[in-house]
Amino acid sequence: MGSDSVTDAVGAASRGSILFMDDDGDIREVTAELLHEFGFAVVLAEEGSEAISIYEKSLVDNAVFDVVILDLVVPKGLGAKDTIARLHKLNPSVKALVASGYSNDYILDNYKEFGFCGTLVKPYKFDELLDAITTLIAR
Repeated sequence: MGSDSVTDAVGAASRGSILFMDDDGDIREVTAELLHEFGFAVVLAEEGSEAISIYEKSLVDNAVFDVVILDLVVPKGLGAKDTIARLHKLNPSVKALVASGYSNDYILDNYKEFGFCGTLVKPYKFDELLDAITTLIAR
């Protein structure tokens, strides 16, 4: 990723900009491709530390993401819970969704307590993802 890739990607969005973090490369790529087709700029992260670094750069570049989507469980890095806590320190008004395949997880059931604006249960349908994003951007 080049030094101004966040600014370029966010600036290219017609419907909004998304920071999408998931440890599964296939999910990252397919989701990014679909969101691009619907007019969103998407920047990808594999785990929370990378997402935090990208988000920090977006703040410096004055190109803050419209929505951040964080995978709850990331075996080899920071997951959503720790990541959202750090993002809130950077920007208390960050708009974030938590995504997980564990539909009965405490964090999903109490997402607002952790600083999330909504949830996505995997495997989610693309229209569910799109609805969640557009609803959050409209807030």
